[in-house]
Amino acid sequence: MGQKNSRTPTQPITSKQNPFKLFEYQCCHCKSKRPIQYFYKNGVFLPQAPRVVCGGCSCSVVVDPFKTVDYSCPSCKKWQKVRLPAKPVPLNMYNVSKVSCNCGFRGEVTVGRHMDVACSQCWTHKRELRDVWTEDGDEIKTYCTPCEDYQRAFARAPQKKGAAEQAEMEYKCDGCARVRPIGAEELLRNQGLACCDLCNWVGYPEVTERGCKKSKAKMSSTRSQSSHSVSSSVTRPKRATPTVAAPSTGYPKPHALEHGGEAWATTAAVATHGSDRPPANFLVVPIAAEDL
Repeated sequence: MGQKNSRTPTQPITSKQNPFKLFEYQCCHCKSKRPIQYFYKNGVFLPQAPRVVCGGCSCSVVVDPFKTVDYSCPSCKKWQKVRLPAKPVPLNMYNVSKVSCNCGFRGEVTVGRHMDVACSQCWTHKRELRDVWTEDGDEIKTYCTPCEDYQRAFARAPQKKGAAEQAEMEYKCDGCARVRPIGAEELLRNQGLACCDLCNWVGYPEVTERGCKKSKAKMSSTRSQSSHSVSSSVTRPKRATPTVAAPSTGYPKPHALEHGGEAWATTAAVATHGSDRPPANFLVVPIAAEDL
């Protein structure tokens, strides 16, 4: 008694994971492009040779990450894309790069991400070049021309035609109550956060596999059709209409039962006469009383 249970105090975890930026890599086996984390410290990328297990072919490979950025060519005024390799350099060095355009232009240009920006007040959409590290669904602050002021906005990556059909998951937006497609990689990158491309609602929706409701409805309709066909195919057996056949004169006269001046031949008398097998079709035939 009087003894106190001594507990060793838990040491706080002082180490912190280094921040990272999202790059891409291309698998040398299946040629698929996938996102990868590239770490930095104090505004400078760390020297690293990442080894990954490809999510497409499950092969373990050492990859060379790169960042895909956009730029507007000063000569042809077209938007082009360029890949910047991941190197242990400061982050702000990725804002400018030397490029070579298909029109023949060579030189140094400002690079970034050509994003679809939507104002949170008037929901006006516009395309503009944002920072290299702006990701899909990020909240930014930009100048809105209709509002004539700086407003909070959302940046979305411009989707190609048919990109919505390639998404394997979907969710119902709480803002506009419409079903929108979403990719699994986008959910993992944003930690379950979704941004509607129609009304720019941002939140954590309930995500389901795309086409799950349609397949369930199709399955239920198929079951109902099959049950209807089975019930229609199973019909009640029809009663065979017996053919009236009077017994031959060789039958012995059966016992008579008085009933209104007439007697009725019992089926037992008909069945026991002659061979063991009864006639194929027979019917009880009335016999007059005077014939007995």
